[in-house]
Amino acid sequence: MKKRKLLLALLAAVLLLAAAIPVQAESYAGVYDFGIVSGASGLNLRAGPSANDAWLGSASEGTWIGIMGESGNWYRVYVPSLNQYGYMSKTYIKTSASSGGSPSGYTTGVVNNPKATQFLNLRQYPSLDAPVLGIYYNGSAFTVLSFIDGWYQVQLPDNVGYFRQEYVRINGGTPSGSSTAYIRTRNGGKLNLRTAPSYNGSGIIAQYANGTQVTVLLRGRAVSGSTFYKVRIQGTTGYVDAAFLSSTGGGTVTPAPYQPGGATPATRGTAVVNNPRSSQYLNLRSQPSTSAKVIAQYRNGIRFQVIEPGETWCKVYGAASGNIGYMMTRYLKLSGVSAHPTKVVQNGNTFVNLRSAPNQSSSRIYDRVYSGSVVTVLSPGDVWTQVRYGSTTGYMMTQFLH
Repeated sequence: MKKRKLLLALLAAVLLLAAAIPVQAESYAGVYDFGIVSGASGLNLRAGPSANDAWLGSASEGTWIGIMGESGNWYRVYVPSLNQYGYMSKTYIKTSASSGGSPSGYTTGVVNNPKATQFLNLRQYPSLDAPVLGIYYNGSAFTVLSFIDGWYQVQLPDNVGYFRQEYVRINGGTPSGSSTAYIRTRNGGKLNLRTAPSYNGSGIIAQYANGTQVTVLLRGRAVSGSTFYKVRIQGTTGYVDAAFLSSTGGGTVTPAPYQPGGATPATRGTAVVNNPRSSQYLNLRSQPSTSAKVIAQYRNGIRFQVIEPGETWCKVYGAASGNIGYMMTRYLKLSGVSAHPTKVVQNGNTFVNLRSAPNQSSSRIYDRVYSGSVVTVLSPGDVWTQVRYGSTTGYMMTQFLH
């Protein structure tokens, strides 16, 4: 009898402890695209890919749904508004691909070398040093998947890789079902393009100035007071707060207090430009690559705030200029952060792939790195981070590193 009472008391304590644990914030691990509930006032979330599987909840029309996989006519999904994983019918989930135009709302193009006899290399990742996946002659057609610093990520009938922008011709036009808007921040600052339709748990892909034209691909409904749209800006797709978009490019906007996710990033520590010679300039680049666009150049003594440190590249923020970009770590004097930063791999009770290049479609898997393992950060990034694990250098998705 006493033993039974003791067990009941222990059970009650466990239940009280569980009730005190807060609900986990949005986690987009494994989500490769987002869609919205469309054509249904409420779409059921099921435990499996069948209407007979257990009901886990429902999402109203316009709710953002994170897509993780497919099973027949069902998507395996994560629903941020419910903080639940499960399955939903494809019939009632609209993506930017299903709303018209080319896949993911992107456009198409063809190889366009200056000389008809020349061919264009398809690279494994956006660098002239990357392995060549194939060669293509003028007129070879492709679908644009993304754009980064002069490189188009493209899909061909037999391959996926990167083309330099100078050697292709992109077909004009806006995908069917999309519309045009303009960035209109209230304080005149830049607008963050995010990896997910939320301030909570999303990364920042890029920042764009007031007045920049935007192609709206999908419109979600308001969540926690903010309405997010899926958009394409200068070839890059992501998510923005619709409060900072306007249907016209002119006029003025009344200033408002700073909003979460504004132009000021979270920082830790400082970095001071420290070139070998005082006459030299240090490049601030748009991406952690010596072939990336140069945003600005700085002499010795200029101070930056560190967003993310790395052994090879640091992501930094200049409070005076508002510039955000990457600088080579060897030309910086760091304070408050390690010159050899590490991260812990976290992906539940499973592993994360260490890849040869920052993409999932054509990169080689070097190793499986299990949760709890420690890696050294070489070049931080919002989507991919270059790391060293043991003696192997490769790339991991940033969302799995903490």
